[in-house]
Amino acid sequence: MKDSITKLVFLVLLAASFICVACSSDKSVDSDDDVNNTDFVARESFSFRVDVTTHSRLRLEAITGSITITGEPESDSVLITGERRVGSESTQDAEAHLPLLQASVQEIGNEIYVKTTQPDQTHGRSYVVDYTITLPEDLEVSVNHVTGLVSIESVNNGVSVNHVTGQVLLDEISSSALVNLVTGEIEAEVTLPEDGTINLNLVTGNIELDIPQNTSAEFSAKVVTGNISMSNLVLQNQVSTPGSLTGRLGSGQGTISLNVVTGSISVQGF
Repeated sequence: MKDSITKLVFLVLLAASFICVACSSDKSVDSDDDVNNTDFVARESFSFRVDVTTHSRLRLEAITGSITITGEPESDSVLITGERRVGSESTQDAEAHLPLLQASVQEIGNEIYVKTTQPDQTHGRSYVVDYTITLPEDLEVSVNHVTGLVSIESVNNGVSVNHVTGQVLLDEISSSALVNLVTGEIEAEVTLPEDGTINLNLVTGNIELDIPQNTSAEFSAKVVTGNISMSNLVLQNQVSTPGSLTGRLGSGQGTISLNVVTGSISVQGF
């Protein structure tokens, strides 16, 4: 038990470290003076559209802000809209630094790659990018984020989220799902495909997972400090301890693994 939790903490913190390194920009404003507040905000909207041809995946690397991704049936393009904001102690300073905060879109092989870039040193300024993305529901989605909300809805392909602080919401997902989060909450409604995997890992906070009653999977939930609850589901070969709950749902074709260091795990059938 201790080995598995130690591994969880290491993997999640490693993911967090990777996110911070991967999302930072090589731009710097080291000569700038520190600011005392972020009361004045400069903002600008953006919009990109990419026609989906041979693409099979959307990958987003962001830093601070909210992310909303929604799958749409019969869609043949990815629409990326949002807003860039810089907060500083004066409007003039915020506007001067807004060009250093960018959202870029590239097509790399079969991937649509969206990335936030900003100065490595903020000098007290706030840099925020909010994303709203619609895409074909069968496109795979991968998100690396640092601070804020990540909401993904109506996606029928693989979903993965590596996040540091905030809330991860998965709604009407019909695919395998992976979430690594350091601090916050994971709320997920997932229909697991045959031989699919749900893997939700959290250091501090709560996991709430809703799955169909006819889900077929080997089930494992573990906490170090906290509690585990399950309702409206039949768990066969159940083994329960103060820090774990394992067993089989249906014929056990897929895999569900839920891990929290400090917090709670709640699983409900619908």
